[in-house]
Amino acid sequence: MKIIQTHNPDYQSEISALYIEAFSGAPSNQYIDPVKLDAYIKMILEKGYALLAILNGQVVGAVLSFPLKFDNLLPDEIKQNFDTDKCIYVAELMVGAPTRGQGIGNKLMMEFFKTVDKSHYTDAFIRVWEENIPALNLYRKMNFVPVTSVEQTKKKADGSGTFVMKKIYLHKKLD
Repeated sequence: MKIIQTHNPDYQSEISALYIEAFSGAPSNQYIDPVKLDAYIKMILEKGYALLAILNGQVVGAVLSFPLKFDNLLPDEIKQNFDTDKCIYVAELMVGAPTRGQGIGNKLMMEFFKTVDKSHYTDAFIRVWEENIPALNLYRKMNFVPVTSVEQTKKKADGSGTFVMKKIYLHKKLD
């Protein structure tokens, strides 16, 4: 497996497919609007970057990050207590279902910490669904600590209604 850093929009469709696989199935089972997703990934690649885990020519995992000030859900508590110009946001960490449990998420996050511009960014944030225990465990192992939370209303993948996801913002000082 190799990890590459990119802003290249040529990877957008592969990133979108991975996103849909990661978040529209179990356990979250949420509807993903493909038009909104394309705009979101385009914004990330323009304002930030992707780290892609590539195995046998396929994108099997990704970290998508951008400056925290562009997070449209950013709670006031963070805005008031951190210089968001100096904070990087890990917007997404995704690993395809067939390759989960093989340490790819850990490797992507370790590469993120190696490659993030520490001359510019002093802090990192990530937001995670409170029920995503494997992700929470990974982030805690990497010394992220909870700061605050937000609630997001999501459409169910089957179209039968909505549900609320509580997402926890975690913070880590960059060394």
